[in-house]
Amino acid sequence: MHNRILILTWAVLTILSYAESADCQTHFRNLKPGLNPTRSTYSGMGEPLPAMINNPADMRNFINGQLNMKQIETLNSARNSAGPAGQLGPLFNNTSCAACHSNPAVGGGGLNLFEQRLSTGGPPVRIFAVDNMLTQGPMTQADTVIFPYGVAAATLGGEIGLQSDQASACQQVEEARGFSYKLPICIPGTANDVGTTGAPTCIAHRESLPIYGDGLVEATADATFAQIAANQDPSIRGAVRTIVETNQVGPFTAQVSAKTSAALTVPHVGRFGWKDAHSSLLAFAGDAYLNETGITSDLNKDPNSNCAMGVTQYGVPLQAADDPEDTVDSSGRSDLDRFTDFMRGLQPPPQAPQTADSQAGHKLFERLNCSGCHVESITTAANPAAFLPPTINGQPLTPTMNAALANVTYHPYSDFLMHDMGSMADGVNDNTSPDDVGGPTMMRTMPLWGIRAREFFLHDGRASDIPTAIVLHDGQGKAAAQAFQGLSPAQQQQVVDFIETL
Repeated sequence: MHNRILILTWAVLTILSYAESADCQTHFRNLKPGLNPTRSTYSGMGEPLPAMINNPADMRNFINGQLNMKQIETLNSARNSAGPAGQLGPLFNNTSCAACHSNPAVGGGGLNLFEQRLSTGGPPVRIFAVDNMLTQGPMTQADTVIFPYGVAAATLGGEIGLQSDQASACQQVEEARGFSYKLPICIPGTANDVGTTGAPTCIAHRESLPIYGDGLVEATADATFAQIAANQDPSIRGAVRTIVETNQVGPFTAQVSAKTSAALTVPHVGRFGWKDAHSSLLAFAGDAYLNETGITSDLNKDPNSNCAMGVTQYGVPLQAADDPEDTVDSSGRSDLDRFTDFMRGLQPPPQAPQTADSQAGHKLFERLNCSGCHVESITTAANPAAFLPPTINGQPLTPTMNAALANVTYHPYSDFLMHDMGSMADGVNDNTSPDDVGGPTMMRTMPLWGIRAREFFLHDGRASDIPTAIVLHDGQGKAAAQAFQGLSPAQQQQVVDFIETL
């Protein structure tokens, strides 16, 4: 409940700021009145793989998973017989998966929702929301106590990641009203609610990514990604990040079958998330359930924080000792299994119709060597069931689903590898070992399929249009960015026209 109060506090202050300054609204990420008409063809996004449609069992799993994605989680105890189980929080980004994966259909990315990543200079990297990250106790602004249960991690009324100490237009409005825009974005390295000690804890914006086509990405053999890296120009060669899922999430509960545990223990190439932190959709779902909504599961049985344990607000218990909250039910599946069913079954975004300009832009895209990292075509394994983890209780991939995922050539425009992006990276050190490649400047190549449905670009939404996103490329992407800048305005527009068909 107190988390919701904080959200309302943030929303009211933000609305007041916008009402006082038209310049503020213009400055704040250059919001547009509507979607770009050149990117308005979204047919096929959010739909199941065509090979699944005639199989009732696979379609039932897909639809149930879609319903779970939309389900609004509650503060009710997972062991409560009255009312829906849920036990949301106490720290969360939103109340459902679809809240951050909904544009332009369930399974897409966020339209203008951002999440936060916290880094202590080393693992663990934790995820919390702007309004729900509670540390340090209450703070007073303009003679009013705000964040009575703790300081929100983000700067009030301002944008995180500005390169200078100059106040933005929004921050100037806040300052005139008596509100400081210089609330800390780094928390001193002392014990606090998220269990960090030593180094300062800093935050970084992340945009939620679309999950369309991720079943095909998961069904791709490790050797395929290794071969892509080997074929790349040395100057832009991607790094393969090897992941053992149990190293990421800690010990599982006894409810996780031996087959599932064994599958997650085998090292695989990471391919999901901005830092390639997961190789399987099951573990990816478990990570998101814990860090985005605060719900524990058989894969992540320990909550991120016990700061609200035993605390009651307006008669509502904010946190109960009911972990794990998501377990296998009478249907034989947990929420994590259903999320996985849905993600595995989502078809990739179909490409929009081509024009003469977009076709010319495709050739320029290749000439600039954008295609060196944004790889156009990848083919899945012949037998994905051989390495995809089964459900929590050990049910394997169905033969029909295995056939739907096998030997499929898809077009993600990504190599799913880690690249040194220099100043464009997020600064978060995700390394779990000395030989890991999840360092502060390393980021996964973002897949471009479905990009025409996005309004903000790059990992933190710092670019509000595609040309800006290209120019901001640094590190291994800098040469392509400079080559793009060397094109004529007409040629640059052709490249953009092509990207907006993806």
